[in-house]
Amino acid sequence: PQFFVGINGQQQGPFDANTIAAMSARGQVTPQTLVWTAGMANWMPAGQVAAVASLLATVPPPMPPQ
Repeated sequence: PQFFVGINGQQQGPFDANTIAAMSARGQVTPQTLVWTAGMANWMPAGQVAAVASLLATVPPPMPPQ
């Protein structure tokens, strides 16, 4: 699916999954970024949309003490 994203208060897109993943890696799309695609009633945070949440860059937990 193609997703629109809200960045700095502006609607951008549509973007495909590869583009969303790349934007996430650059820090442009976070779990709090609003996204929308056809079939959705309202914009939702990316972290709450399964198809987008799986694309978001993950930050590993802190290393355990040595």
